[in-house]
Amino acid sequence: MNISIFGLGYVGAVTSACLAKTHNIIGVDPDPYKLSLIRAGKSPIIEEGLDELVSRMVKLGRIVATEHAQEAVLRSDLSIVCVGT
Repeated sequence: MNISIFGLGYVGAVTSACLAKTHNIIGVDPDPYKLSLIRAGKSPIIEEGLDELVSRMVKLGRIVATEHAQEAVLRSDLSIVCVGT
């Protein structure tokens, strides 16, 4: 299943990495710094084991990152919103 996750902060980054074990993830965020970290296989947040998991999932092509929301939705079977309230 292709899943887009909006927001790559604390909730979105962890959710993306964990779901990427069994699904293809399109991470969406307007922050170019977070996008560059994910694209480089690094976590934008500090959580034990997350850097390694993100790195592995990016290398496998299970996580991609974009700022293009419409494209992500069109390529997804499911979208999850993980933004600050």
